[in-house]
Amino acid sequence: MKLSTLRSLHVATDALLVSAGWLAAWGLRHAMAEPLGRAINPLDWYVRALPIVVVPWIATCWWFGIYRSRRTQTAVDELSKLLRGAMLGLLVLAAVGFFFKELQFGRLVVLASAAMNLALQGASRMFFHRFERNLRRSGSLDLRVLIVGTGVPAIRLLQKLQDHPEDGYRVVGLLDDAPELPEKDVAGVPVLGHVDDLREVAIRHRVEEIFVALPSLGHTRMLSLVLGCEDLGITFRVVTNLFEVLTAGTQLDLVDDQPLVRLGLERVHPLYEPCKRVFDLVCASAGLLLVAPLVAWVAMRLWRSGVSPWFAHERIGRDGKPFRMIKLRTLRDDVGAYEEAPRGANDPRITPYGRWLRATSIDELPQLWNVLRGEMSIVGPRPEMPFVVERYDEWQRRRLAVKPGITGLWQILGRKDLPMHENLQYDFYYIRNRSLALDASILLRTAGAVWSRRGAF
Repeated sequence: MKLSTLRSLHVATDALLVSAGWLAAWGLRHAMAEPLGRAINPLDWYVRALPIVVVPWIATCWWFGIYRSRRTQTAVDELSKLLRGAMLGLLVLAAVGFFFKELQFGRLVVLASAAMNLALQGASRMFFHRFERNLRRSGSLDLRVLIVGTGVPAIRLLQKLQDHPEDGYRVVGLLDDAPELPEKDVAGVPVLGHVDDLREVAIRHRVEEIFVALPSLGHTRMLSLVLGCEDLGITFRVVTNLFEVLTAGTQLDLVDDQPLVRLGLERVHPLYEPCKRVFDLVCASAGLLLVAPLVAWVAMRLWRSGVSPWFAHERIGRDGKPFRMIKLRTLRDDVGAYEEAPRGANDPRITPYGRWLRATSIDELPQLWNVLRGEMSIVGPRPEMPFVVERYDEWQRRRLAVKPGITGLWQILGRKDLPMHENLQYDFYYIRNRSLALDASILLRTAGAVWSRRGAF
């Protein structure tokens, strides 16, 4: 049986269970009509309402990932998903009853059906989970995996994967990082090549997941390997220690007692891009109207002080397309256009008035015009200068996959004493996890950072 078939069967079963729970709740309320002294609406009302009850409920469960395969998730993760799905399903059901008053759902029916659905779906999830584990144990749902590393962490992980066949991982081989490959196999599993051969080995052996168990592999090199296999649809998991996972607030996956950090594929909601463009247009239009008097006043002050107020700078945008970014001038007129940006507030190239503009970020406000033109976004990686992009490695060019922004993770979390190209990890995190919720969070934290002038110079 294929995993997709199992998922479809699970969804169909839950749809029947939700229907049963809804009708059973009506039956319970009907049986209580005499003690409560109030009759319930006829059964056919509730039967006709089944589609608007079942579809949103199943959709919320799908949204929270209840129907995804759980090879390495903990029971706590499963329970959390189930509770969140049930709570949201209850809210949706209550909202349907509120907005469509002609349906006249009984409150007891709504609450009782939610409780029944939670219990029934819990039982359903337990059954399908055990069924899936038995299929994996038999080898029917095996995933072909590759382990990067041949040292103690890799051997320990290999043993745990072999000791738990119910997780359904079949290790096809390992990769070593030594200049020469003295070992032909580790614990009976072949060493298939060097770490730098990752992509070729993954294609040749039809690898579906990769476990990185090589502590000496730096962040930059790991990013290069991950992005080099992005188009292959491979999921990466990094062996780490429990303290790092818990203190970072990362979602925890486990193989036995071995914690793993999942570097998932870049999955962006299909409505994200159009919704973000609407958000950018609204914010840029409203922002330009509000700040136009302030920008005009600042430009006049700069002009009267003998400094050219406007600074148009060529930057590289999405997909490597150049554009002219507009700012208010904060450096002296004799400073070259493509010199390195100031790393501190005491940089002698900054004018006295420009120091205040940089501290308050007012110098960035004209970029709202770039947002309106579609060259930039409100939130995104900062646009880099052409000569810096020319020095990018291939994996670093993934930074150009999205529109540059006025603010981003680098501004609120990064090292302000380092230039943008040395803070690329923040940009890659944003690109792989971008969402409207993350954009809103960055925007709110940016407002706090600007208000407190934290890290601004």
